[in-house]
Amino acid sequence: MLMSKLSLIFQIIKKSIFKPRLMLELAEEKSEIKDDEKFRKHEYDFDFESINDFFKQKYTDVNIRKFEAELNEIDNMVEEFFSKLKDKEYPSKEMPYPIDYSISSDSRKFLYILCRITKPRNVIETGVAYGLSSFYILSALNRNEYGKLTSIDSVFRPWQSEEMIGSIIPKNLRSKWKLVLGKSNEKLLDEFKKIENVDIFVHDSLHSYKNMTFEFNCAINNIKNNGIIISDDILDNDAFYDFIKNKEIMNSVIKVENKGLGFIQKN
Repeated sequence: MLMSKLSLIFQIIKKSIFKPRLMLELAEEKSEIKDDEKFRKHEYDFDFESINDFFKQKYTDVNIRKFEAELNEIDNMVEEFFSKLKDKEYPSKEMPYPIDYSISSDSRKFLYILCRITKPRNVIETGVAYGLSSFYILSALNRNEYGKLTSIDSVFRPWQSEEMIGSIIPKNLRSKWKLVLGKSNEKLLDEFKKIENVDIFVHDSLHSYKNMTFEFNCAINNIKNNGIIISDDILDNDAFYDFIKNKEIMNSVIKVENKGLGFIQKN
């Protein structure tokens, strides 16, 4: 454990010599997350105890059981992907993200079913890592035979690489996928301006109060009417609560594996 930590520190220092911006970005991220201690005052109440409850009540005319066979196929591919990583060591080029860094299975299922039901033309997401959420969204778009996904993520650790971002996404889905390299506060607004009529926005990048607030505001101001905003890990701070409390917009908090998934629909 000690050697692993020392190796991690050494890699960061080594990389920072050649890319000083890396150290600055890491310091900014740590500062943002530490500041979040000031923004944890609200206890969230769950509007739905599960994603199944959400779909049963929000989309009453849809039987989500018909999607289970499709999801089983994708789940098996995910299991196979991670089985190849189990002998790898984190952090490394072969395993740049920890296994538990990935979006939860319930949240992935939610994104798939939502995209199958709503059949979006354009989806934007922030935060990719291995590309689990991207994989489920793209699989749904592929089943729909309609729609494209734009994903924004950055290489901000010495052991990360562009090649490993979205590495789980199979070749047959990549024609529907565009990867934009960079931080969301630098790239997100540009992508909204380039893409007309964004139907769904998914936040799953840095879960800091500052970054989440920026992304929520960017999305609500640029997404189409009736467009949907999804946020993973909203229980980490009060960004979601503070964003919705003074706005007349449809919103829900869904329980996903003891975490909170935020749902907003622009009126």
